[in-house]
Amino acid sequence: METQKELANGQLWFKAEDDIPNVDKKLFALQNLCTDCKVCEVACSLIHSPDGELNPAYSRIKIEHNPQVTTRANKDGFGFVTAICHHCGNPPPCAEVCPTDAFYYDPVTLAALIDQSKCIQCMECVPACPFDVVFIAPTGEVLKCDLCGGDPACVKACSTRPDNLNQGKQYPRFPVLFYETKTNYSAILRKPAQEQKELGLGDAMLAGKVSTAA
Repeated sequence: METQKELANGQLWFKAEDDIPNVDKKLFALQNLCTDCKVCEVACSLIHSPDGELNPAYSRIKIEHNPQVTTRANKDGFGFVTAICHHCGNPPPCAEVCPTDAFYYDPVTLAALIDQSKCIQCMECVPACPFDVVFIAPTGEVLKCDLCGGDPACVKACSTRPDNLNQGKQYPRFPVLFYETKTNYSAILRKPAQEQKELGLGDAMLAGKVSTAA
């Protein structure tokens, strides 16, 4: 019985001696803005479910609490870590250890994906991942990020959150998750904050922006 579906644009199979091109666009996360809302986990599990079941245990992205991670809000730690597939240089370590050659490649994203019909659930790929982001579903299936075929659901679900530690409420508007090339992501991080004065409810009433009527 199929409990998860892979979102791919087709299947590319390579031989061991082939030169496999690397993934260009990847997932990136601004760790210090994550609030552990887990909406990304919900979206990921839902879009990969063949019957519409919503169960974050099937998510291919995980939000983990790490007390040692410092944030802008707390220099002593208490941060959240977004565990996402780094889509290592192809072939990735998880694919190289697979005894049944169950990994194929999306022809558009070039992400390495798992053919569940060839996977024998030996779990060799799980410890082979240097970032611990190959997950095991409650049903025993091995789960790896497939980039949703180039339109990641987690990125679309991740809310844009303000960094509300800037003085004067001058907020740069950034989400936590991005799907970009490394060059474009670096450029996004270098962009200056967009300044705007945020009106509280009292200020908005005084400015006539909202009605005081019940």
